[in-house]
Amino acid sequence: MSEKTEKRYASWLGIIVRFVVASFMMLLMQLIYPNFVFSNWMIGIALIVAISVITYIIERITTLYRTPIGRGIIAFLVTFAILYFGNISVPGIKVPIIANLITSFVVGMFDIFLPDRVF
Repeated sequence: MSEKTEKRYASWLGIIVRFVVASFMMLLMQLIYPNFVFSNWMIGIALIVAISVITYIIERITTLYRTPIGRGIIAFLVTFAILYFGNISVPGIKVPIIANLITSFVVGMFDIFLPDRVF
């Protein structure tokens, strides 16, 4: 397998891993934090897909994905922005700022400690 194909495979694996981590964190926050609410599961999945894809796009446009701290910062900022603007603009989403910060922080920390080969 060539290097270009291997890199593309690793990128898709990174999107899948981000999707799983973000979905797990949102599920956990819904169980722990009482005001973290989505009106239906499709809204939650749409937010998780948006987080995964936008993070991937930003990492490929910039060079911040080359360092673990850069990946963590990108993941934190994108997760926070998607949940914040989703809370403002989409009816049926209720995400308090504290729950948003905790979720974004954990997703960002997970990206910092994830091995480089996944991405």
